[in-house]
Amino acid sequence: MKFYCNGMELSNATNIVSKAVAANKNIPILEGIKLSAQGRTLTMSAFNQEIFIEKTIIADVYEEGEVIVNGKMFNDCANKISSIDKVCVEQGLNNKLTITFGKSSMELNYFEANGFAELGAYNDENCVKIKEKDLKELFERCIFCVSTGNESRIILKSCSIIVKDGVMEALCLDGFRLAISRKEVKDYSGNVKCVVLGKIISDVVKILGDSEEKVKVINEKKSLIIDLGHTKISTTLVESEFFNYQNILPKNMTYEVIVNKADLEGSLNRAAIISRETHNNGIYLTIDSNKINIFSENEKGKTNENIDCKFDGEEVKIGVNNRFLSDAIARIKEDYVKIIIEDSRKPILVKRIDGDDYMCIILPIRMIG
Repeated sequence: MKFYCNGMELSNATNIVSKAVAANKNIPILEGIKLSAQGRTLTMSAFNQEIFIEKTIIADVYEEGEVIVNGKMFNDCANKISSIDKVCVEQGLNNKLTITFGKSSMELNYFEANGFAELGAYNDENCVKIKEKDLKELFERCIFCVSTGNESRIILKSCSIIVKDGVMEALCLDGFRLAISRKEVKDYSGNVKCVVLGKIISDVVKILGDSEEKVKVINEKKSLIIDLGHTKISTTLVESEFFNYQNILPKNMTYEVIVNKADLEGSLNRAAIISRETHNNGIYLTIDSNKINIFSENEKGKTNENIDCKFDGEEVKIGVNNRFLSDAIARIKEDYVKIIIEDSRKPILVKRIDGDDYMCIILPIRMIG
């Protein structure tokens, strides 16, 4: 095997593929990146038993071939030579892979590619096509609600993906809050309904760009495949039914508050100085006469914030986790945010003023005194 390629393209590709390289598994094939030089392309792939990633770039191939190299070392090397316009990678004797750049070179051990995981053939019977930037936003607006702790319930670490009636919906929850993100889609077929580990979706978000190009999201029997053309991602599905969130949506929009997003974010950021020292990052909201009072107190101090809002109703008080509320409003791009409160004992709903394409439901905390 011998090929030439651009250093920056090689670096970008290894950064993507290395997300599927297993760490500290002591299984060389899972810690490796497979290099396959064929025709006019270099295809790199990695698999860690949870996710398979394949990335193809343009290359001048002089000798075709396939090898596996240590993923972390190859990725580190590629990043260090990303500024080199022309990089040569050549398979040598004694299982050595020589990487030549400028007047310098580096050698890495390699082993044969026999038995390495393959994506294999798949059909798009159950498939939705969506713009790359829309898919990225769809996942970004809900993935923050996935549990990252030592939670034993797999559903709290997962993301539900459903396509129904021309709408693609992604949903995540961690036991204290739930985020729902939706995008309209026109090009879809079959039945797309699956549950995927949240950490996989987090990696997918890092890979996706902001292009207008269509991406295929394919629901196979036991896997989800995301096909960007030059990049393909496959992951095993979580075999579990997802939570029915309809039961916790506010039934009565008793209290509806509209507030300037920047004003609310500023107040929450300042209140966090105090609230983050409390047991549950608690703040207490008192809404009355077109004003929101944000209060938090601990043994080291207290904070009292007041901001204007649009509110027509009787005074309402509710306790919430400051970080949860901050996370929820951060996903809204518009200047104003809508908060719906049914009563102080029930979850609050954060959403855009117009439309239901993004909603975040947050459980209240118990108010003392």
